[in-house]
Amino acid sequence: MNFLKNFLIENNYKKFNYKNFDNNNYKNGSKILIEFNAFHPTHLCFSYVSNFLAKKYKSEIIAYNNYAIISSPLISNLKNKIKWCIGKFFGLKSFGIYKSFGTKEIIKPDIEKSIIKKNENTAKKILKKITNKEKLLKVKFDNIEVGDFIYDTYLKKFNEPSVNINSENFKKLFLDFYKLYFFWKTYFDKNKVKAVIGVHSCYSYGLILRIAYKKSIPTFAVSYRWIFRLSKKMKYINGQFINYRKTFKKLNQNLRTNGKNEANKKLRLRFRGKGGANVDLITSQNSSFKKKRFKPLIKKSKRIKILIAPHDFFDAVHIYGNMFFNDFYEWLNFLGKISENTEYDWYIKNRPNHPGKFKIYQPYTQKIIEDFSKKFKNIKLLPNEYSHHQIIHEGIDFVLTCYGSVGIEYAYYKIPVINASKNNPHNNYDFNINPKNKKEYIFLLKNLKKYINFGKKISKEQIKEYYFMRHIFLDKNWMFRDLNKMIKFVGSYDKIWSHKLYEYWMKNYDMKKKEKINSQIKNFFNSNDSHISINHRTNRI
Repeated sequence: MNFLKNFLIENNYKKFNYKNFDNNNYKNGSKILIEFNAFHPTHLCFSYVSNFLAKKYKSEIIAYNNYAIISSPLISNLKNKIKWCIGKFFGLKSFGIYKSFGTKEIIKPDIEKSIIKKNENTAKKILKKITNKEKLLKVKFDNIEVGDFIYDTYLKKFNEPSVNINSENFKKLFLDFYKLYFFWKTYFDKNKVKAVIGVHSCYSYGLILRIAYKKSIPTFAVSYRWIFRLSKKMKYINGQFINYRKTFKKLNQNLRTNGKNEANKKLRLRFRGKGGANVDLITSQNSSFKKKRFKPLIKKSKRIKILIAPHDFFDAVHIYGNMFFNDFYEWLNFLGKISENTEYDWYIKNRPNHPGKFKIYQPYTQKIIEDFSKKFKNIKLLPNEYSHHQIIHEGIDFVLTCYGSVGIEYAYYKIPVINASKNNPHNNYDFNINPKNKKEYIFLLKNLKKYINFGKKISKEQIKEYYFMRHIFLDKNWMFRDLNKMIKFVGSYDKIWSHKLYEYWMKNYDMKKKEKINSQIKNFFNSNDSHISINHRTNRI
C-alpha cells in the first residue's frame, strides 16, 4: 500500500514540476551542474535554484552523481552499472524527479582505465610523502587543498576516530581521491561550466565544489535550510562567522534590536529544555537542558572543575578548517593525559541520546568515550541525560570544546568555555576564550586559576547578537517559512526525507509562495553576499 501511495505522490510531483518549471532548451553548450541525490528536500530547493541559474546563464541543467568514495565505490560493479542505466533510461525515482524540473542529463564520474594508468604513479608519489597526519591535512592536488576532505572522508567511511595513514583502506581511498579529482579537472577543462551547486562543503562531496571555485566558477552549497556562496575567501558553509560583527553593524537599528530580542526569546526557550525548530535545533529534538535530576555526581571541592564536551568523532571534523589537533580523538587523548598532571576535577558528558536517523552513529562515539573514561581514571563520565542545568547548579568552572554550541550555552551562564580551534563560530566575539594556537591552549589549561574570573566579563548582549547572526539572520526558513508546520505534517524530522514532503509542498503551494521564493533567490544571487539571509526577503522579522 505504501509503495502504491508513494508512486502516486511521486507521479503527481513530477507533473507539478513539469507545470511549474520551463523546459529550458538552451543550446549554447554551457552547463549548470547540480548534485544528483535521493534527498527529497534537496529536490525541492534545487528545482528553484537550478532553474534560476539556468535562465541567468542561458545554460542546460546537468546533474552529477557525487557519492562515489564515501557512500559507494568509485568504480561501479556490473550490477550497479545496470541499475544506473535502467533508472536513467526509464526515469525511475530520482532520475524522473530531476528530469521533471528541467535536468537534461545525469552524469556519473567515469573513471576510465586510461585515467587510472595515467595518474596512479603521480598519486603514489604524493602518497609516499605523507608520513604523518599533519602532512595529510596539508595535501594539495595542483595547488588545490584536499587533505581535509580525504581526512574526514576516511573517518566517516570507516567509522574510525582517527586516520591510520599506514592502512590499506587509507591508501586505496587516497588513490581513489586522486582519480576522482582528475576526472573533474578534465571535465571542467573540456566543458563550459557556468555554475556548480552542491549540498556540503566537506568530505568527498566538497571536492567538485572546491575545484569549481578555485577556477572562479560561481559555486553554491544549497539545502532547504541555507544557500551559501563558496569562494577562495569563503571555503566552508557557515564560514561567514568571521564577519558576524562587521555585518551586524551594517544592519539598521530596528533590525538589530528586533533581532536580538528574538534571539533572547529563543535562548530562553532552549534553556527551558525545548528542542527542535523553535530553538534552531531541528536535528536534535532531545535537549541537554531538561530538568531531569540525577543524584549529584559533581563532588564538592575547592579544586577547579572542568567539563569536557566531546564531539561526534566521525562527523565533518574539519568543517570550519584545521584545529589545534588533527581530529577530535587526538584532542580528547591530549586532555586525558593532561588530566593526569593537573590538580583539577575532570568530567565528561556526551550529548543526549539521539532519536531517529542520527542514533545509528551515537553508539560508536559513546563506546569511544566510555573506553576513554576507563583509561583516564581522573575523568568522570556523566550520564548522557545529565542536564546542563544540574551541572551548572552543582558547580563547573570551565568547559572544553573544539567549536561546539556549548560555547554560547555555558557562556550565557557566565561560565568560561575554551575552544580548541581558532576556526570556531564564536571566534568573532569575546564571550569564549579563544587561544591563537596550540601552545597558548596548553598554557591556558595548565594555568586556569588565572582565568577563573573570565566569566564575569562575558556580555550577554554579544551572545544574543551572535545567536541572531547565526540562527536568524542566516535565513534557515527560506524554503519553509513555518518549519514546525511542515514537520508536523510529515510526521517527524526524519520523515522530511520522504514522499510526505512532496505531498506537503504541493498542498501548500501557490503563486504567492513561488514569487516570494524566486524573489529572495534573485536578491541573493544578484548580491555579493556569502549566504542567503533575511536581508534578501521582501519582509523581515
